[in-house]
Amino acid sequence: MLSEESRITLLRLARESIAEYTGGPLSAVAKRLAEEDVMDELLARNGVFVTLHRRESDGGVPVLRGCIGNIIGLFPLYQSVRRLAVESAAADPRFRPVRDMEELEALEIEISVLSIPAEIESYQDIRFGRDGVILRYRGRSALFLPQVAVEQGWGPEETLSHLAMKAGLNPEAWKDPECSFETFQAEVFSENSYNMEGKFKM
Repeated sequence: MLSEESRITLLRLARESIAEYTGGPLSAVAKRLAEEDVMDELLARNGVFVTLHRRESDGGVPVLRGCIGNIIGLFPLYQSVRRLAVESAAADPRFRPVRDMEELEALEIEISVLSIPAEIESYQDIRFGRDGVILRYRGRSALFLPQVAVEQGWGPEETLSHLAMKAGLNPEAWKDPECSFETFQAEVFSENSYNMEGKFKM
């Protein structure tokens, strides 16, 4: 488990990195981490995803605005978060890039730090709501973070059908014995977790 200090540092780093991308000031957190000794837990090479949600003005359920990540950590955690925050804002092919600071202020950032995926014998071994899932079938693959099924209100079969479709497959493909699955867990935290909404307007 990451300390609260590390979680808040990563959330600040993600927001400031996107702000820098949209033309805002250079990230103060990134500068500090480059100049000081970094805590060991921020140097861990975990897989990580950065997810952006747009807060609705009417107080409704936030809407997905971008999500990019790596299943296996390629860089120290804080460097991965900095890179992936910008990619989530600029390179998720499902959305146009975040344009400016005004749009960024309407977004909530969520970070998911992953455990190492492990192959399971059957989809029946998936603990929905706790496990993230990777589906692999005939050269195609797709991933859902643990929180996706809960947020969407999907049951197990509906989740697997959507996962198959995300991989570009028939929604029934998950039933084929050739289909394989891996599961992982995630430590998930967001700006909302720490009541950080609106604190980083620049």
